Amino acid sequence: MMLASGLGFGSTGAISRSIEADVWQIASWRSLLGGGAVLVYVWLRSRIGGHQDRLRWSATLGPQGLLLAGLSAMSMILYIDALQRTEVANVTVIWATVPFLAAGLAWLILRERLRRSTVVAAVVALGGVTLTVAGNLGPGDLDGNLRAVVLAITLALLIVLIRRFEGADAVLALGSAGVLLFLVALVVADPLGVDRDQMPLLVFFGAVFAVSLVLWTEGVRLIPAAEAGLLASSETPFSILLAWIVLAEAPPLVTVAGGLLVMGAIFGHAGADLAAGRVSRPWVRPRTRPRF
Repeated sequence: MMLASGLGFGSTGAISRSIEADVWQIASWRSLLGGGAVLVYVWLRSRIGGHQDRLRWSATLGPQGLLLAGLSAMSMILYIDALQRTEVANVTVIWATVPFLAAGLAWLILRERLRRSTVVAAVVALGGVTLTVAGNLGPGDLDGNLRAVVLAITLALLIVLIRRFEGADAVLALGSAGVLLFLVALVVADPLGVDRDQMPLLVFFGAVFAVSLVLWTEGVRLIPAAEAGLLASSETPFSILLAWIVLAEAPPLVTVAGGLLVMGAIFGHAGADLAAGRVSRPWVRPRTRPRF
């Protein structure tokens, strides 16, 4: 789930740069369309889940759910704004610090213990993302970089709070954030002024965001905060690759090497968990004796 969401979120830079609209128009329509699709998903899930899911709906309407929605809405606008002010690689390298920020916040808030393998993999991933953008952090990009720093802190806190607020439905809260951001945009900007010929791309952008958001929030609930942040760092090589293909931002050799390091850390860590039996293997059926 986390790797698939990384691919979806990794397309954000390439898609947003391809849309001819301002920051608020792109972010608000992406959030509204994606958030609306997520709310439909939550409604369908509640019809299947029954009473337990309805209890989570009521819990999400409280302060915990509102806090998650507020942080999510903030991250949505910060992400698009940062991508419009600096290079895709700059945003992704700062985004890749989320695992370390999440690990520190999880230790402070949840008292989660870090495994040595997680720390080692995180260090390798840090080296990879540093190589990826080694020559791309120019002095003129300071404004966008600062926004990306605030974004990383916001996302790390969001990861930890999703695990802390177990009674609230994180998917519902984050889907509601998309609608909330659009309502704010109606007041502070002009989201309805976007050109009609840009709407198909905005709809596609919202659909990718919806699928990625559902996969990310469901995945975060299943694994510790630091590991969730680590797996989410797969967005870094995906972002660089898609920016290369769509925007012609050709990565240098160090970018390719850094991306390989990041993916090696991610798959190596996941493989170690599988070998140690720390995660489930739903594709392996238990052997049973034949009944006579």
